[in-house]
Amino acid sequence: MWLEFLSASIHLVLQGLGFLNYKRLADSLPSCRVFPGDKSWPTEDVWNALNASVDHRLIKTVPVGSPCHDPHYDEKACDQVQQNWHQTDMHISHPSSIMDAVFLNKSCDPFTSRDSPCYVGSYVQYAVNVSDPMHIMKTIEFANKHNIRFIVKNTGHDYMGRSTGAGAISVWMHHLKEVEWFHDYSSPGYTGPALKVQAGVQGAEVNAEATKHGHLVVAGECPSVGFAGGYIQGGGHSTLSSVLGMAADHTLAFEVITTTGEFVTASPLVNQDLYWALSGGGGGTYGIVWSVTVKAHPDMPVTKARLFFSSEGLSCDSYWEAITAYQQTIPSILDTGSFLDSTYDAKKFRVDPLIGPNVSASTILSVLTPWLSTLNSLGINYTFTLTEHANYVDAVAGYDNFDIMGYQLGGRLLPRTLFQTSEGFSEFMRTIRDIVEGGAYVWDIGLRPSWEAGGYPNNAVHPGWREAERMYNPVLFFNDDDTLESIWDDQRRISVLFDEPLRKLSVGGGAYANEADPFAPDWKVAFYGEHYHRLLSIKDKWDPDHLLYGTIAVGGDRWEVVEDGRLCRAV
Repeated sequence: MWLEFLSASIHLVLQGLGFLNYKRLADSLPSCRVFPGDKSWPTEDVWNALNASVDHRLIKTVPVGSPCHDPHYDEKACDQVQQNWHQTDMHISHPSSIMDAVFLNKSCDPFTSRDSPCYVGSYVQYAVNVSDPMHIMKTIEFANKHNIRFIVKNTGHDYMGRSTGAGAISVWMHHLKEVEWFHDYSSPGYTGPALKVQAGVQGAEVNAEATKHGHLVVAGECPSVGFAGGYIQGGGHSTLSSVLGMAADHTLAFEVITTTGEFVTASPLVNQDLYWALSGGGGGTYGIVWSVTVKAHPDMPVTKARLFFSSEGLSCDSYWEAITAYQQTIPSILDTGSFLDSTYDAKKFRVDPLIGPNVSASTILSVLTPWLSTLNSLGINYTFTLTEHANYVDAVAGYDNFDIMGYQLGGRLLPRTLFQTSEGFSEFMRTIRDIVEGGAYVWDIGLRPSWEAGGYPNNAVHPGWREAERMYNPVLFFNDDDTLESIWDDQRRISVLFDEPLRKLSVGGGAYANEADPFAPDWKVAFYGEHYHRLLSIKDKWDPDHLLYGTIAVGGDRWEVVEDGRLCRAV
């Protein structure tokens, strides 16, 4: 009797964790997704039939770098690709290109020799330019029937490799641009202004629409990022996070196409589990988001500060004394509800910007004065600007003045408690100095998206965000013509030499599932924390055939990419 009881209990636990559901799935599916060249890969007639079923919106993809290779070499077109490789617009407007070269595996690379082969490789094979939910449903049906890898792509701005995949078909969501403003949206727990946006709407477009109505929405710092996709589904930090929390804290409803072909709403009233998971539980995992509706808030004046200096003419110790003084000032800056974006390496330092929502310039100057006094006493020649702006959009204008491509990230969330003792602060300073002097450029974000700031939401955002003081990201750059071997060696350096010490500083703190080491060995805890098993059971319910895959997405360890690039069930 006892053994029967134990067996039944284990069965229930495994079922709750999704293991039994997955075992039944694994027993019934082929071991690998079909790949180009396989006998079972669809014929041209079959692809033509799909094209007709999606209103002739199927695109057989051509890699963006193809003009740089024979037999289609075009010097002028190739120069255009190379010159725009580090800019967002070219990749956003292309049906298969993405903004992280690491995951392209040198497929049809515009910087390899003209006579090297141009192959689709890690790009998707086909893309459906979606304009109607039926286009997604037909593509899902096709992918399931033919056992083809399925990808969701919007802008391609994804440092975790989820927007592309060898041998895949994708739904390209970028042209879904409808927005709808609600003066008086009403739902359980919220009545007030709201904004509904389709999946292709980007951050700058969200900001522009909200501003037209005298409001703002919690959106990302980078204006080109797709709002409703991996950004908000991954939690979504913002220049407003210290006063309004994470973007996912403001979701009111999602419209979703499920992998079983249904169009559903997920909200606090209906399909609550899906709503909870989509609000911070990771992008491209549970369903294909058609739209999201979010709270809007009254616009507010914003103070912005910027400061730059270099190590030129300084001793190493003086340079680090200046950075230490900055780090000691950060808690007081965050106490005002401000946000900090700082980057530095061994040669140069910048804060660009400090954003103070509803904070006066005099308050910001008062808080910064001790640090500025230190810089003056050290004889540091710095550039400092302090401006006041009538609204939020004016303050964050120009935030997209940075390149994409050519770098790799690590990163962890560092808890507030680390900075509340002299021992913790000293250990932090020793660690970051080792990281910077070890060759890293760091992206050091200061913010406090606490439970209180977010309005005590019930969602899947990693709990580590609620105690966070920093998102600290080591960065290594690579050149366009670097070899894959050297690029992957650098990624290993990030994982071992930089991220491992940060993990020791942030036990339980986690990492941001959109901006961190995509090969973090503790990714389940790092990106999802205590929510992981609940999220896995929700995935098993809403994506029963596990069509949606990402290496660090919930359930991602059930699959693996093998040597030729195809996706296979993990052993």
